[in-house]
Amino acid sequence: MSARPRPAAASVEEACAAEVLDVLPAVMNALRSGMRARIGEGLTVPQFRCLAFVERSAGASITEVAGFLGVSLATASALVDRLVRGGYVLAGTAAEDRRRSRLHLSGSGRALLKRMRRGAQRELASALATRSSAELASLMNGLAVLRATFALEHA
Repeated sequence: MSARPRPAAASVEEACAAEVLDVLPAVMNALRSGMRARIGEGLTVPQFRCLAFVERSAGASITEVAGFLGVSLATASALVDRLVRGGYVLAGTAAEDRRRSRLHLSGSGRALLKRMRRGAQRELASALATRSSAELASLMNGLAVLRATFALEHA
């Protein structure tokens, strides 16, 4: 995939932002493909995304899951319910409001997430194996910029 020419009037920041927007969907498609190949345990991609969100946001509510996934509260509730029944998520009651659930990963949820991430990482590494050392170093530098810009914790 080659970079599209950008108008000369665009700032460097705008050109970078446009490039990220162009590249990210392809990376996400590769991740989704890798996940689907590894999901053999009956999990959907939205369920995987829910597990990852609950891991990052321990104690999150179903409303927060719905907001993150961009789905209705009813859809998020059904999705979380399937994960609870599958033994991947634990739903407790919030001390401040007994009507609200607080979600946490179970041990098997953590183990599943870890296996899926390892598989996806292998898929991405395989795709990146065709790139030169210089290109990979440049990519790492760019990812460090994105990490710092968006204040992501090193996972």
